[in-house]
Amino acid sequence: MIIRTKKKKKTIRKIVTISVFIAVIAAAYLTGRLLPTGFADYYSSRIFPVVASVPQKISSMTRVSISEAAVVVLGCLALPLLILWIVLLVKKALTRGVGKYLYQSLRNALAMTMVFMIIFEIFHGFNYRRTPARVMMELGTGRHTVEELFAAYEWAFEGMLKARSELKENEMGVAQISTDFNGVADYASSAVDSFCRKYGVSSSTCYARAKSVKLSHYWSWTYIVGMYNPINGEANINTDYMDITSIPTTVCHELCHAKGFANETDCNLIGALACVTSDRADFRYAGYYAVFISLLSEINKLSKTYGIEYDTHVGDKAIIPVARDIKASSDYWDGIDKEVLEMQKRFGINITEQALAANNKFLQSNGEKEGNDTYIVPENAYVDFYLKYYSPKGK
Repeated sequence: MIIRTKKKKKTIRKIVTISVFIAVIAAAYLTGRLLPTGFADYYSSRIFPVVASVPQKISSMTRVSISEAAVVVLGCLALPLLILWIVLLVKKALTRGVGKYLYQSLRNALAMTMVFMIIFEIFHGFNYRRTPARVMMELGTGRHTVEELFAAYEWAFEGMLKARSELKENEMGVAQISTDFNGVADYASSAVDSFCRKYGVSSSTCYARAKSVKLSHYWSWTYIVGMYNPINGEANINTDYMDITSIPTTVCHELCHAKGFANETDCNLIGALACVTSDRADFRYAGYYAVFISLLSEINKLSKTYGIEYDTHVGDKAIIPVARDIKASSDYWDGIDKEVLEMQKRFGINITEQALAANNKFLQSNGEKEGNDTYIVPENAYVDFYLKYYSPKGK
């Protein structure tokens, strides 16, 4: 009778333990998605900068990507640990005690998941619920006339060409970034801080170091050029090809995550505009280029839909240097596409498609219903910014 009672108590204790872990995981997940905007705003502006500063300061002590090192180590250990787990499982099955072994494995897995979920929400998830930066800046809130769109386009086009003219070129006539990656990373943090301060966007000013990933070439197979690790506050950057049209905006984008923004639209918007308003020509070039491409896409849509004709200057002589930069970037990604297709022939998996699908699900699971489309900045946000700060009426 006493033995049965002890067994019953142990069973109940195990059930309670598993239930608590599951409940905490569910609570963390739901809290991150149901958090009131008012509290999220307070959290992102007051609490997040304090709690995030600790792992970010520790991570910033080295230029080596701790995230990449962890992925490599865990990747190497994954198969041996799985084999060891299976061997022990078989051994327990043959000598009894398999039930206890499975319970301990489940308990440990749930405990790790719980810790990860809590850390993720604290350092990233809660920030999905904050008021968007574009709303703070009152950008992208309405429609514009065609004339206003064209005026903003001309502003972006001229700004892009002016910045491009100040840059050095390599022997192929492709513009080069003014410093090495470490110089880009250090400057980007101050550029984002300056932009947020000047335009009234609440953000963390704690320094977060952007890291270059050594295995960037293989990372390119996923078509992902940057990743923020909320566990240690690292902004990891794909530097296999230092594309001047995208590296500055990408670094600024990932640093926006480290400074309290989770929404991809906001990070792309702030990243581009922080570059536009910077005092480095290579950053301004990348920023204006992002705005130019966005507005050009909208003008092309209007042309197809309504037959509106407008000289976009795409065939102008002045844009030839930009075209060289675009071609250099396209050539790189064409090479990556060939490698991905070769891998698909061998293993039957398209790494790019799988990675983009996984990223899409990740964003949707965090309340970003549009998934990968949240990276797209509404063109009217750029038009609003131009009208408010750069147009003759706005100045």
